[in-house]
Amino acid sequence: MVMPVRLILTLTAVLSGVLTSFSVLSEEVFDRLDGTGPSGKKVDVVEWDGNLEVHVYPKGSLKGLSAKLDDRQKGKKVMVIGYRFGAKERPLVRRAILGVPFDPKIQAFIEPGAKGYDKIGLSNRPLPAPWKPYKLDPAPAQWYPDGDERNEEDPAAPALTEAPRPRVKRIPAGDRKPLSEGSVNGFNF
Repeated sequence: MVMPVRLILTLTAVLSGVLTSFSVLSEEVFDRLDGTGPSGKKVDVVEWDGNLEVHVYPKGSLKGLSAKLDDRQKGKKVMVIGYRFGAKERPLVRRAILGVPFDPKIQAFIEPGAKGYDKIGLSNRPLPAPWKPYKLDPAPAQWYPDGDERNEEDPAAPALTEAPRPRVKRIPAGDRKPLSEGSVNGFNF
């Protein structure tokens, strides 16, 4: 018995739909910081009077913020911002296209009275009260969000997967003493 063409097309469509759904679900979810991603956080970045203002919802969820200016491409300045939500988590790096002038000497301020969200101001000049100085985390090591292939293309970007190796103090073989009974000491080969 020969299957009708319509049945073959339907089965092909169903199979391709299932395969497409499986591949989409297996990919890592990019957190757009719109409140619906894995972090559950919402971030708004607002420009005003030559400054950049960062609002993070809900209040108290921002544990650290880092920022650096990406002015490598003439005429296209971008603020690279790292949002740290957990005490020891790696920051989520995002980019904000700038319409206001900025130079690399970024100052940060917090407005503690903001209701319902953390309010951080980034500026090149001091902000008046009620703003208070805010200590930024070290600048993000990368220029683009995790998973962006441009991170690997940039030879100046540090490797994201390899932690820096600690410096080891070398002790000459004749000066080595056992640390304690049963300790293991290195040998020079």
